[in-house]
Amino acid sequence: MNICCRQGFTLVELLVAIVLATIVSAVIYSAYEVQTNIYQEQSDVVQVQQNIRSSLAFLQREARMAGYRKGADVSDTSCSAAPAAGPAQAPGIHTATATTLGFSMDLNGDGDCADAGENVLYQLFSNSDNIQCLGRNDLTDAQAQQAIADNIDNLEFVYLFEPPRIGSPVDKPPTSTPSAEQLEDIRTVQVSLLARAALPAKKRAQVRSFTLPKPDAWGQPGSGGTEMNVDDDKVRRRVLTTLINFRNLGL
Repeated sequence: MNICCRQGFTLVELLVAIVLATIVSAVIYSAYEVQTNIYQEQSDVVQVQQNIRSSLAFLQREARMAGYRKGADVSDTSCSAAPAAGPAQAPGIHTATATTLGFSMDLNGDGDCADAGENVLYQLFSNSDNIQCLGRNDLTDAQAQQAIADNIDNLEFVYLFEPPRIGSPVDKPPTSTPSAEQLEDIRTVQVSLLARAALPAKKRAQVRSFTLPKPDAWGQPGSGGTEMNVDDDKVRRRVLTTLINFRNLGL
């Protein structure tokens, strides 16, 4: 009679198999976590960059039309920041501070700046979800501000005038606080945005200090600048700066 013996696994073999399976699982999970973090970081960077680039492109396209007048000369109170009051004012810049830029233009040539999109104001505001946004306010209607970029930590405008000849002294240095008399002399504005990702990152060494640059009188990088320190909230941030020339001013 043949007797068949059934052989099983010993306890030692089972323990070895469990240990090996645990090691393999840990290696796979570690690789997965690394790839997930890299993907999340790249996604955050792309999101922030697209956010500020698209908003600056929108602002740049509209600001280049500041002071535009089609046909005859335009001088109307509707071209000012308060259309119903104040002295007559031709199209141009009417509001210029470190955090606010307002300008008007006569796009359709009807002699005023009272039509949609002809008098606008850019500034930061908080939306209904308490998220800080870059806002565009059309001063010709009663609609609420339009958010053209969200998750914006800081905004700074620096205004430049007609640059002096090389070697000549600078009589009008760039400033974020031009006087009312200087508004008509503004030729360029530098816009700097400090934007943030929507969500914090995991296990990340955070950059907590940023500099919003200050240009010289010719629009080149100058010394100084506004230093910005942020909380340790593990959120990725980026600064983007651009120069906008007001091509319809000073003609």
